[in-house]
Amino acid sequence: MEQDKSIGYTNEDFGRFYVVLKLDLKKNSYECIYSHDQEIYGIVRKTEDYDTFIQMYIEKFIHDADKIKVRDFLLSENLTENLVDGYAEQDIVYHRLEGENSYIKMKAKKYVDIKDNTAMITLHNVKDTYNTIMEMKRELQKKERDMTRNYWNMVSLLTTILDHNNLSEADYQDNLIFFTKQMYLQLQKMYPEYEITDEEIEAVAHLAPIHDIGKIRVPIEILNKKGELTEEEMETVRQHPLVGAEMTKKFPKCLTTEKLNALSYEICRHHHERYDGAGYPDGLQGEEIPLCAQVVGLVDAYDALISLRPYKRKLAHEEALQMILNGECGSISRPLLRCFLEAAMQNEWIKKADG
Repeated sequence: MEQDKSIGYTNEDFGRFYVVLKLDLKKNSYECIYSHDQEIYGIVRKTEDYDTFIQMYIEKFIHDADKIKVRDFLLSENLTENLVDGYAEQDIVYHRLEGENSYIKMKAKKYVDIKDNTAMITLHNVKDTYNTIMEMKRELQKKERDMTRNYWNMVSLLTTILDHNNLSEADYQDNLIFFTKQMYLQLQKMYPEYEITDEEIEAVAHLAPIHDIGKIRVPIEILNKKGELTEEEMETVRQHPLVGAEMTKKFPKCLTTEKLNALSYEICRHHHERYDGAGYPDGLQGEEIPLCAQVVGLVDAYDALISLRPYKRKLAHEEALQMILNGECGSISRPLLRCFLEAAMQNEWIKKADG
């Protein structure tokens, strides 16, 4: 058997029954990273969550005497027991059914990292495979880092297209990122119950510029029209949140981009919703509107006021601020208005607005 010298094992080391799973501990979602037995992939396709997969695997492959032991060891509710500094590396031996009266000695191993909310599960013949699993884990992490990089490359490409099509300006992108981040910092400071993380702040701020990507499909003559839009033209414009949201579904997807995928979809689809339900496209009301969309919608409305457009003059910061507070740009929640006022009174914000 030919050996993979870069890792240091032969294909025989995997054995006939080798399975590698990766679990998201928060969502109880999982991926089958590898299975030597193709039948396992069939079980994966039939299950939506990790615990269901484990139950089906145990029922089909595990010797009756070991079923309870394996179930207690692998079910998600037990994975985070006996952690040391947020980590665990444990294994048990069990017997896998090979035939009516034949069994194979197997080992189940779990590697839990509560800080990353992930667990790696391996089911394999009894061999020392620690180095192999660690190498596979490193390869998986590299793959997910590459996927995340591809995600942000896609975001950068879309913002470049918006600039190229004169749907936005470079300064506008920078301002939107800055204003969104300042709003989120105030929310994090003034409303700790929102449990806003630093990672969420950075993600939403840098996703804010793509909120209007759906306008790529709107004729440029409508977007730059100086006079009042007809009802038909207005309906065309109102479609851009739906178009943009559908575009985000084509962004790269993996476990590490799951939160980014959700945020980009919510920002594109819901940034024109308003707190009293008078917005579009879904007429969401109150906290039905995702927080990220509420913030980006407010920031976008403010930036539109202080910017020169074919159909309007540029307003001063103070005038735009007063219009937002007076509700002239739509209904906004009280917490957001408080944070907006606090952020917008800072010298750096005013400097950005006047610039």
